[in-house]
Amino acid sequence: MLIFQFHYFIKVEYIEAYKEAIRENVRHTVLEEGVMRFEVLQDKKDPSHFSLFEVYRDDEGRAAHLESEHFKKFRRTVTENDMFARQGQGDEFEALFPHSTDWE
Repeated sequence: MLIFQFHYFIKVEYIEAYKEAIRENVRHTVLEEGVMRFEVLQDKKDPSHFSLFEVYRDDEGRAAHLESEHFKKFRRTVTENDMFARQGQGDEFEALFPHSTDWE
């Protein structure tokens, strides 16, 4: 199992467009076989700050997601419109609770 959490900061004028694009991406992502969980959070204090929490069954599940047409469309939309206010960051995590065997 692979667990990632990413933090992105979006230019204020693109917040609504980003929300629309990420929602469209997520609608398809959660249907992927290799995706166990995919959550998008928006910071209440800083609406330009978004956090993505992604759980994949394995490396292949994540690779398939990154090659999916809906992800490529999302990525193009965000990058071509220069929506990022600054460079985001992400980290990989290990599940302590619930244990990874309990996620199924």
